[in-house]
Amino acid sequence: MLSVAFSTLRVRWISFVGTFVALTFGVGLMATAIPVIAATGSIAYPDRHRYASAPVVVVPDTTIDVVDDSGQVESTAVAAQPGLPTAVVTAVARTGKVVADHTFYAQLATGPADQVGRGWSAAAAGGYRLTSGHAPAADGQVVVGGGSASLVGRTLPLLTATGRRTVTVTGVTAAAPFEHAVFFTDAEAARLSPAVDALAAYGPADEVRKAVAAGFGGTSHALVLTGRDRVTADPHHAALLTQMDSVDTPLGLAAGVAGFVAVFVVAGTFALSITQRRRELALLRLVGSTRRQLRTLIYFEAVLVGLLASVAGCAIGLAGVPLCRTWLVDHDIVSADFTVPVTWWALLTAALIGMATALVGVVVSSRRAGRVSPGEALLEASVERRPRGGHLFRWVAGGLALAAGIVAVSGTATMQPEAGANAASSASLVLVIVGACATLAGVLAGPVIRLLTALPSGRAARRDRDPADVGGAVWTTARQSALTAFRRTSATTTPVVIIVSLAGCLLGTIGTINAAQVSGVHRELARTDYVVRPTGTPGLSRDLVDRVRAVPGTTALVSTPTTVFASRPLKPALARHAAAVDSSALGTVSGLRVSTGALSGLGPDSIVVSDAWPGSPHTGDRIKVWLADGTPQKLRVAAVLAAGNDDVRAYVDSSYAGTAMAGQIDVRLAAGTDRAKTAAALQAAVHGAGARLATPQQVAAAATDANEESSRNGMLMILGLSILYAVIALANTLVMTIGDRRRELAMLRLAGATTGQVLGAVAVETLMCVAAGAVLGGLGSAISITGSWASLRQLVGATPAVVPWSTLGGLVVVCAVTALLAAVLPAALALRRGGGRSILADISGEAG
Repeated sequence: MLSVAFSTLRVRWISFVGTFVALTFGVGLMATAIPVIAATGSIAYPDRHRYASAPVVVVPDTTIDVVDDSGQVESTAVAAQPGLPTAVVTAVARTGKVVADHTFYAQLATGPADQVGRGWSAAAAGGYRLTSGHAPAADGQVVVGGGSASLVGRTLPLLTATGRRTVTVTGVTAAAPFEHAVFFTDAEAARLSPAVDALAAYGPADEVRKAVAAGFGGTSHALVLTGRDRVTADPHHAALLTQMDSVDTPLGLAAGVAGFVAVFVVAGTFALSITQRRRELALLRLVGSTRRQLRTLIYFEAVLVGLLASVAGCAIGLAGVPLCRTWLVDHDIVSADFTVPVTWWALLTAALIGMATALVGVVVSSRRAGRVSPGEALLEASVERRPRGGHLFRWVAGGLALAAGIVAVSGTATMQPEAGANAASSASLVLVIVGACATLAGVLAGPVIRLLTALPSGRAARRDRDPADVGGAVWTTARQSALTAFRRTSATTTPVVIIVSLAGCLLGTIGTINAAQVSGVHRELARTDYVVRPTGTPGLSRDLVDRVRAVPGTTALVSTPTTVFASRPLKPALARHAAAVDSSALGTVSGLRVSTGALSGLGPDSIVVSDAWPGSPHTGDRIKVWLADGTPQKLRVAAVLAAGNDDVRAYVDSSYAGTAMAGQIDVRLAAGTDRAKTAAALQAAVHGAGARLATPQQVAAAATDANEESSRNGMLMILGLSILYAVIALANTLVMTIGDRRRELAMLRLAGATTGQVLGAVAVETLMCVAAGAVLGGLGSAISITGSWASLRQLVGATPAVVPWSTLGGLVVVCAVTALLAAVLPAALALRRGGGRSILADISGEAG
């Protein structure tokens, strides 16, 4: 059978071009993604980091033991750094040299937003060395990490959590890959940030551990890190992990979707190939081949195509890895020293995945080939027969998948609307719906074509006219051909379904989510006249907050991001994004939707929660929570909010803000206040403080969450790859069928049809298939978009459902143009090579 498979590929190579190209691109993507994903694993553990030169690092244990209502004890990581106790610092200092590291917000007016302030003694632990100038010797003097030598001696404005001040640059160091730092004297750093965030210890590690335990009274509440673990004490480590997720997730999803679409391409190509070769396979059965041998033949063909595609794909991967690495560096996702070694196991894994994809795609086709009867070799007619079990499989598999998708979408909208409002969370549901639509395309294409072509036929019947007179012979021929050649129709329709449904589901979901975000911001800022937000800084300083509050005729609602941990029975505490706000201003300025209670009831002993809060508390209930630093509190529920499409799930009193910087100030003008004069006063208050004044309309226009934007970019990449595969499959399907249609085309010419009429029939049939695919893909898109819209309607109230009509229309046009070119041009060439004798030869079976 292997030799027969080789012969089949050599003779019918055009039938396998689409499969080969789709698998090649899929393997190429995987051969690119796998080495890059593997290389990102080493980025989080670089050789140089904040404490690379310190043999031992002591940091606070940022986990707390949470006891839930059922008595279960769970370890939960807290959000705020509590700092090391003085007793621990003193105990560790007895083991040898130690350096206390104080880290705080300090940003030069022209510096990056992630710039931090530290004490100069801690610089040595990270390998910093002066390149110009000298170390700071007095208050107000700083050394700039990675600064230019021209800065030495200059006096520059500096932003801190307390406000704006000026400093004198006494020295600069070479740039560090892990942070942007401004170094103060140790004494000034300790005054600006009293908490000891870490200890760089140079004594024996065992003695340091004993000292830490002694400092806590025998029970250690700090981590003693050595070796590779020291990097986890660097705040940049967590940022790197998050950054790598933004690289790994889109690449992994793209590779997964590539395999998903490639399976449909392979399945469609081989299914059509079996139909074209039924008499050939029947002859093999007639000369003694068993059903098992025919199935083996199909698998051999798939293996050969998969092997060739894997080799070509690995070659693409070798070229794609450096291009991907360059793109990541150019977009500042990774540092310039990021390297991606291409290992043999990565290429082998990609090749094996490509082979597995090919084999999975031909499972149904191999079974269909095994059912070919020897008697079919003696049949004179080559009319396509309907499969005995294929339609049942499609109905069952596609119907179950579609039902599962609808149930999942409905359940998400009613029980977990937050998940339906997240683009990344909706991706899995999208794939289920797209897969269901693609599977059902084979059985629904015919009925949809009948439905789409019923209107002119119905009009003809009402007027007692032959339906053929309405659309003409071309229309009738095309319609009948599309309805009888159901495998060709199915193979042509399926790629269009994938393109339209995938684009509609992904882009429609993202557009609906973004529209809901804008609607939610409009509603929450309905009572607000102006909004103060950071620009180029991580937050708003306390001095800025005081200046805004002092503007006459205004009420300012200051919101500081924080975290509150919710107790859950039999489960770990759940971290919830929260905001510490001015209790007195919340009810006056905020436009939050309240289900029960009143916002004015918020105070130091109470909390306002969303109705999605674990346990569904009621107004007046006392609930157990843990603050950002792990402090337990039992707070009274002052109000329960109607769920909204906002990350903030709880509001606490501003006394729980700690040392964090404010994230936003909502300003409401009092009645009769001069708007222009007040706006000028607010503008003066924010000038030079790393903030900007905006109107609610401007804030709403820019209301696109960074995570959703990242998800959108990844989904667009996935969508582009999927469309590429589907277009390849569409073109390949039509090209490979033209050879089998030469007899049909010759019959039409002999019956008196002109070349234009024959080509017109081919074009109309193709457009009917594309239209059917667009309708079925549109139905899948409608299910997904409706699910997201229903979820968001619960969260934010009335919000529009966004349908990407222009994009879908453009994609349908692309499908139509591709399909017409792939169908009409080969047909024209086939007719051009024909003549009277050629036509007769085609009919008699002596040619082609």
